[in-house]
This record gives sequence, structure tokens and C-alpha cells, in this order.
Amino acid sequence: MRKLHKVNRLLVAATLGASAFAGVGLIAIDDAHAQDATSGAISGVVTDQSTGDPLPGVTIVITGTTVASQTVITDENGYYKVSSLPPGGGYLVTFYYADITVERRGITVGINKTAPVYIKLDMNQAGGETIVVEDSAPTIDPTSTSQGITLDTEYLDKIPVPGRTFESALGAAAGSQGDGLGVAFSGSTSLENQYVVDGVNTTGLTYGTSGSPIINDFIEEIEVITGGYNAEYGRATGGVVNVVTKSGSNELAGSVWGYITPGFLIAARERTPTQATSIDAQTDTDYAFDFGFEVGGPIIKDKAWFWVGFAPQFGSATTTRTTKRRTDCRQVMSDGSLSTPADQRCPATIPDGFQDGVPDTDPATGFYIYEDLDTVKLKSKASAYSMLGKINFAVSPEHQGQVSVTVQPSSDNPFRTYGNVNEQQLQRSDLQTNAAVKWTSKFNDNKTEVEAVAGLFRDNFKFASAGHARDNMPLQVLYFGNLGTWSGLGYESTATRQGCTDNAGGDPYEFIENCPDIGVGYAIGGPGSLADDTEQRLSLRLSGVQRVKAMGTHEIKAGIDGEDNTVDNLRVYSGDAFLQNLLDRAEVQAYRWVKLGPDNADPALFPNTCRDRGLDEEHACDFLSAGDAASRVTGETVNWSAYLRDSWQLRPNFTINAGVRYEEQRLRYAKFLRNSDDPLTGEHLGTNAMVLQNMWAPRLGVLYDWTKEGRSKIYAHWGRFYESIPLDINDRSFGGEVLYQQYFDAGSQCGGANPGIGGADGNGCLVDENQVPANNEVLFGSGVLVAPGIKPQYMDEVIFGVEYEVLEDLKIGLAYQNRKLGRVIEDVSTDGAQTYIIANPGEWSQDEEAALTGDYDRAKAACDGGDQAACDESTKLFDQLEQFKGIRIFDKPRRDYNALQMTVTRRFSKALYMQGSYTYSRAEGNFPGLISYDNGQVDPNISSQYDLIELLANRDGPLPQDRPHYIKLDGYYTFDFKKAGQATAGIRFRALSGTPVNVLGRHFRYGTGESFILPRGSIRRTDFDTGLDIHADYGRDLGKGVKIELFADLFSVFNTQGTFSVDENYTYLSNINPIVGGTYEDLVFAKQLDQGNGSETSSPVIRNPNFGNVAGRYSPFSARFGVRMSF
Repeated sequence: MRKLHKVNRLLVAATLGASAFAGVGLIAIDDAHAQDATSGAISGVVTDQSTGDPLPGVTIVITGTTVASQTVITDENGYYKVSSLPPGGGYLVTFYYADITVERRGITVGINKTAPVYIKLDMNQAGGETIVVEDSAPTIDPTSTSQGITLDTEYLDKIPVPGRTFESALGAAAGSQGDGLGVAFSGSTSLENQYVVDGVNTTGLTYGTSGSPIINDFIEEIEVITGGYNAEYGRATGGVVNVVTKSGSNELAGSVWGYITPGFLIAARERTPTQATSIDAQTDTDYAFDFGFEVGGPIIKDKAWFWVGFAPQFGSATTTRTTKRRTDCRQVMSDGSLSTPADQRCPATIPDGFQDGVPDTDPATGFYIYEDLDTVKLKSKASAYSMLGKINFAVSPEHQGQVSVTVQPSSDNPFRTYGNVNEQQLQRSDLQTNAAVKWTSKFNDNKTEVEAVAGLFRDNFKFASAGHARDNMPLQVLYFGNLGTWSGLGYESTATRQGCTDNAGGDPYEFIENCPDIGVGYAIGGPGSLADDTEQRLSLRLSGVQRVKAMGTHEIKAGIDGEDNTVDNLRVYSGDAFLQNLLDRAEVQAYRWVKLGPDNADPALFPNTCRDRGLDEEHACDFLSAGDAASRVTGETVNWSAYLRDSWQLRPNFTINAGVRYEEQRLRYAKFLRNSDDPLTGEHLGTNAMVLQNMWAPRLGVLYDWTKEGRSKIYAHWGRFYESIPLDINDRSFGGEVLYQQYFDAGSQCGGANPGIGGADGNGCLVDENQVPANNEVLFGSGVLVAPGIKPQYMDEVIFGVEYEVLEDLKIGLAYQNRKLGRVIEDVSTDGAQTYIIANPGEWSQDEEAALTGDYDRAKAACDGGDQAACDESTKLFDQLEQFKGIRIFDKPRRDYNALQMTVTRRFSKALYMQGSYTYSRAEGNFPGLISYDNGQVDPNISSQYDLIELLANRDGPLPQDRPHYIKLDGYYTFDFKKAGQATAGIRFRALSGTPVNVLGRHFRYGTGESFILPRGSIRRTDFDTGLDIHADYGRDLGKGVKIELFADLFSVFNTQGTFSVDENYTYLSNINPIVGGTYEDLVFAKQLDQGNGSETSSPVIRNPNFGNVAGRYSPFSARFGVRMSF
């Protein structure tokens, strides 16, 4: 069974710079303290100022605005720690010892961070006097090896963050970069992250994208962990993004705001014309605005609090659709330059020019020269609503709970511009719902802490034609025709029709084809794949913490969690089919989703016949339509994990973090397939399609603070991290996906020619669904095998680093990070794309081979004894054995990331805040990860990257994530005018290397972008780019706690609109194998492969005229204004 190669094109980025637990002797139990994913902690050591000796028995009281006061007493080492503190600033730490009282004010607590608050008490101080210390705590967490950054409300308000949701701020972390689908961290892809909101996993289930776009005004703090995380965190080989939303406090507080980005202050996007069609399209924002409010306060003071927020967002965009034609009126002069206006015969109104039957090209770029014909403006609108509510309550200081709900509906109505726009307006809608319940309890005089979190994440996505008007019509894409002909379908203007029609009256370029299509296509009819897809995660997490004294202090944390992840997807084409009309070869390719029947299938249930001529197979089948039971695919994956971690402080300034995490995944077949036989492989399908066990993930970190005050750390970390496979594989490989492709002779099987198409209308091929295609029939998908003994995908990481607060509030850091993929799960084919095996490329267990060989030997012996069923079984086992052994011949996937990061942070104090980083990194190998950037495919673990052995050549080299140099600088300064108010100026600067450019070709079975003609990244990089954003605001107190602010953000001030991506397809029309170790000069000798069997011909490769041309750019200059009133 051939694999269905489904490709999803990436979105263009919108902005730049998108141990053993040892214990000997007497053990004592102390208070339990550990920050979790939604809170932080304060810890420190109290010493005698004159002698430096630790002071036991000091009483410390922690007071904040959003939590009841908590009390702790220092141990014999003068050490203390208080946890479960909501993130934020304004904490007061009071020390009581004998008659001495000292207050430390203005302490800030971060998510999952420990704020070090050390104090030296003057034992000669007069009793009864309170000493107030206005000194913020160091920003270094001396107990954690994690790398990353924490962003609070000050950052989100005063740095010009380009978007309105938290994803737009993630690029502040060193080692991060936008990749078109999200933000990627530390050499991984953006689909390898985990996203947590208020303690609940909100990662998208199908692909692993960011699942819940919380608006920035609802957020208290964002923690971005790019490496070095402890055993509490798993199911990620990229980064962990932890978002905590705002909560109510004992004081009624809130804000009202409004933002607007007017279209007239957005620079025109630089046009990125394509060479493969006579239609260009670019989309510009008309406006984007949002407004909202958030408010929180006490329900019962010190007992219960509420917080609610509501924020609608609206936007409008104009897509400029320009039609154009090639010219034939210029000449390359003797000096190699293009003819000038004085000696050329353009524009087209001058009939006698340098016509030679060859379209004009620019000698500087090699690209065709076009002239515009007409322009159409297409308006589309979008809206989104964010609603969030939260209640916190405390039965007592030891027992606290939280309930939160988020609802986020959104919709838009875009156009498909490469086609008949009247028929190609679409509608999309999405509804996301999150709910979480959290409970924290402390027992045994606070010696034991237990936390439980239950969560729901749900997302429903719908896609159809506007108003569902064309949902009953197939989408038909016309290829390799002419826009002049397609103008006869009635949409194109008179100017376009006249300018594109060849050899009509007044055609100035009679010797060339004016407006050809070279593979982009022209869409007519329905919307294509319809969607009414729902994904849902039910999760439960339990954890406990205990501090134990044994050769120092141990903070032992253990936990267990489980997830039930499901998808319920619609598998239907509009009009029940999708058509590709290849006019150059008079062939219509019809695609239908089908369900294959078993042997002796009931004709009433399976009335159709599906054939694969290449494999000589024929099956009873049912063409799927909306409403059929098999048109809904319900997939499921069950995850569970457990961990144990010890943070062992041998001394207050020397810590060892050791832990281990265990994970399992059970990927299940779609419900309608369970307990049935696969009609293609004959395998019996049970409940579980693939079970991944023994995911042991040890973590080890060592930290030393040489200042003994929390102002420094030198640290090292090693850890193993396992991938959590998204549910796309459940839908496609374990969901009975079968696509039946029919190749019709358009001239004889699809009715008469349609003059507006330039050939037969593909819909005519579908009139008789029992018609046998003249050219070919192929079945794609399903029939997938799972290699026995398959092992989970993992990554190993090593980090060495140092951080030091050289001056008060000024921290510098230097770190080395290495990440290396150890094993990958991908599908491979060892028999030339007939059978696909989900496996670990390059390896298969000898033990599994021995076990399968034993099964074969027993079946063969029974067969020799005359058992026909055993003969069938032995034949199947022999074939599988040979295929599984073939897994070993594939190259092992490799992705090595090495980075050196230098960071500097000047925390907000005395009006100035600054954070910056410089990262030198290299990402090399033959496997980018869960996104196949090279061909745009988004199918985690089942991409085409490892499908065919002949396509593995030339894949080793600099990966798409390879940007050697990346500079980031964020900062702001606040001018205090006292009673006249405050003004703030902020900047966000990015400078980064370009990405490697590949030379890709077409494969005769898989299509475009699959063959690395030359070694990966061997010809050049895209340009080095820079971007600068500026923020300014003015705020003034109006009295009684009310403050008003006016602000403005300027984005992409340089308006460079640099290159994000280029067209890397050297050819769309010609099949070509890799030129192993070749150079650019070898391309002129390359020969095409036969479309039918892949053998080499004598014909030269047809070069894509758009090769190397810009395909995507960074955003143009824009401005955003806003107002906020807080109280």
C-alpha cells in the first residue's frame, strides 16, 4: 500500500524575531517547600553580621497582596524556605529574632523560581527598632539549572511585543527563533514544546502547536524554559512554556484598555512576485484593534478571591491580487546588460520590439520580466474573543484551591487567490475551552505538601466554503494551462482576459505564451477538505513534597500524572472528491476518501471497487461522503508518567538536583477499526496500535554559589528527554486513511472540452462513479506496520554555565548547551513505497528478529505439514521479516545542536531595565525534527524524510534551524516627572543570520521538494537581517489609585522586509535523483527521470524559473496605539 504524502505549507513568520538519594545516620523531618508550575518560593540564610555564623530559630513572616501571610523558622543552619507563593512583586519578608526586627521589601517571586533573600542581623541593634531594607532580591535562582527567561507584566507592557498573545513574547529567550509555525527553542522545532497554562497542559494535540493563545493583558507571568529542566517536566524535546494568569487579591484592582493598529500607518508590503504563475497576491492589514477589561478582588477577605477578564479582537485585511504577463520586447546588449528604455520596445503598446520568441529575463537575476495587467482588492475580516474567569479560595492557610475557565472563539473568512475568487472565499472558525481545578494542602504541621490539578483542554476547528454555499462541489485545480483561457470562466477582468489571451487581436507578444501556469494552479469549485475537528485532553496530576535532613537538606518531590487525549476528525472532501486537472497531458486525477471492505464484503455496505494496478490489488470499497460513519475518525492516545526528584543541599550554597522520570504512551487505533482485520496487511487490529514503554529519563544537576548570598552560581546539567507523539499519527496511520486516486483520460472519459478550462471539466469524470479510469488507479495510505520492539524517540542534553550579579541588579551569564537526538521514530519503506513501517530508522533489535524468525520457522513447519492457513501465515511472516531487516540500511537520523550563550540582565530598579543575549549556535545533521521544513510537510513522525532510501543522499549538513549568530536586546527606561507623571521609552532589537538554502527536486512518486539534488545548504544562506521596534508611553495618576496611560509601539522601524524564505525547488516539472556530493556547476548536466518508472532519460532537467526567488518576507513597518486605565 502506497503512502499518502500529505503536505501542509508552513505559515510565513509575521515578525523578526518571531542521583541516588543518599542518607546516613539520623534523619529529621522539616517543613515541605517546593515551588510548582504556577507558583514560586522565597528562601535564604540568616547569619550573624559580625561573626558570619548561622542563626537558628529566627522567625520569618512572608506577606503579599494575593496570599495569606506564611510563617517559617530557620533551621540549625540558619536556612529557611517558603513556597506556594503566587508570582508577582511587592512581597514583604520580616525577620524576628529576640528584640530585633528587620523588613525586606519589594521582593519579586517568579514562576517556578526561588528568590534568594539572605540577611545579616546586627546583634548589637537596639531592641524594639524595626530596620527597613529597601533592597530587591537577586534574580539568580541558586537551586535550579534550567535555562530560559521569565517575563512579567512590566515586560509585556513596556517592551514593544509585536503581537497581542503570549506566543509573540517567547522570542525574548536566548536560543529561540520563529520557524513559521511557532517559536523553536535550542535547535528543536516548534512542535517539540510543551505549553502549560495555570498548571494545565494546553499543547495542541494533533501537531503539538501552542494550543491556547492567552492575551497578554490577562497574564501575570510567562516562564520560558529552553533547557536544563528537572524531572517534573516531560513530554518535550524543545522548550517548556509556563503561563500563569492573573488572580484576585484582597484589594479590588483591574484595568480597562484599548489597542489599535491603523492600516494607513502600515507600510506597503514589498511584493514577492512568483515566476510560476501570472497571479501575484499580497495581504496588507487594514486595521487591527482590541479592547477589554480585567478585574479582581476579594469575595471574602483572606478567604476567597475572584478574577475575570474579557477581550474581543477584530481585524480586517486587504489582499491585493495582481494579474500580469510576460514580455518579449527587450534584448540583452553586447555588454551583458538589459536594453535600456531608449532602445527597447516596451511597453506593449509599441508593436515592433526585440521579439525573439523567448520571454524577457533580467540578466541580473535570471527571472522573467512581467508587466502588470489588472489589480483587484479583496477584503476579509477576522474576530476573536477571550474570556477568562478564576476563583481562588483558602479553607485555611494550609488548604487552598483554585478554579479557572477560559473560552476563546475565533473566526475569519480568507480567500484562495490563485483561482476563481468568486468561488474561493472560505470560512474558518475555532472554539477553544480550558478548565482547571487545583488543590494544595499541607499536613503534619506543614511537613508534607500535596497538590492535585485536574484539567480539560478542548479545541474545535471548522473549515468550509463561505456560507457553506459550495460544500457540495469538488475543488478542482487546473494546472499547466493559461490564464487567458481561464479568463473564460468568468472571473477575470477584461484587461486580464485581453492581456493574457495569446495571438488575439492586439497581442504584442505573439511569439510567446503570455500567462502560462507552471505548477501553481487555478482553483475552481468547492473548498476542498472540509473540517469539523475536535481535539480534547483530560488530565490529572498529583504531586507531593517533603523536606528531609540527612547530610544536609533534601527537598524530595514525587508525582504522577495521566492524560486521555482524543481527536474526532472529519475525513470528507467537498463534493466527495478532489480533482487535479493536468491540462498539459489531458489527464484528470480524482481523489476520493474510501473505506476498504473485508473479503466477501457486503455489496450493500461496500458498493464500489477500488484498484491499485501497480500492486495488482482490487478491493470492495465505499466512497466516503459526509454523514458516513467512517467519515469521522476518532483517535486516542493515553499517556502517564511518574517522577522522583531530590534537591539536595549539602550546604546552603551547594546543591545537587537528581531525579528520574518514567513515561509511557499508548497510541490506539480509531474506534471503528478496533478488533478488526486490516484488509491490506491481514493484521488483526486490537486496541493499541503502538505502545511506547521504558521511557526512563534521568536528570542530574550540580550548582555552587560562591557568594553564599544567592548572587552567583556555577552549574552543570545532564538530562534525557522523550518526545510525546502528537495525534496526527493516530488520524493518518492508525485511522484507516485510504485515498483512492483515479487517472482519467480527459479527452475520452470526462465529456467535451470546456473553452474556459482549455480541456475537459474534471467534474465530468465523476458522473459515472463506476467508470474505470483509462490511465491508472492507485491506493494511498493505510496498511501501516509497526516494527516489533519499536523504541521511543529521545534527546540528550548537556549544559555548563555560570551566572553572577556583578553589580546590584546587574546579572551576566555564560552557558554552553549541547542537544543531540538519540533515536527517532519515523515511517520507512523498504520495498519501494509499497509498504510503510513505523520504526526507528537505522536500527532494529536482534532479539526481535530472532523472535520473528522463530514464529516464521514454526509456521513454515506447519505449512510443510499441509496446513494451508499456516502457509499463508509463513508467507506473511517471511515478507515482514525481510522488510524489518531492511530498516537497518537507512541512515540513522542525526540532529546536533551546539550553542554558546552570553546573557546580561539589568532588572527594573532605579528606572532602567535591560536584557540582552548573544547566541552562537550550529544545528547540523540530516533530520530537522518534527517539521519537514524542506518540503513544508507537517506530519510529526510520519513525514517523507525517511520514506525512501534513494532520497537520503545529500541530506546531511546545516539544518534549517542553523542560524550561527543571533543578537537580542530588550530594554526600557522610565522618566519620573513626579506629579507630572511618568514616561517610558522601550526598544526591542534583533539581528540574526540567515538560513541555509537548498537545491530541491521532484521525485517521480513523491512530487516536488523531495530530492536533495545538491548537499544540504551547500550553495548559500539567506541574508543577515536586523529589526528594531520602539515603545513609548506616558502615564499619570488621577488620584484614589486610578492611573491612565497612553502608549505607542513602532514595529520594524527599518522597514527592511528581509527574506524569511526562498523558493528552493530547482525544478517542479522534472524528476531527478540526488547528485551525491555535487556542486551547482553539475546542475547543467542533470537528466530527468521517467515519470512512470524513475529510470534516467536523456532529457535535461527543466529549471523552475522561480528558483531562489523570495517566497516570504518579514513584516513591514507598522504602528500600534493604545490607552489603559488601571485602578
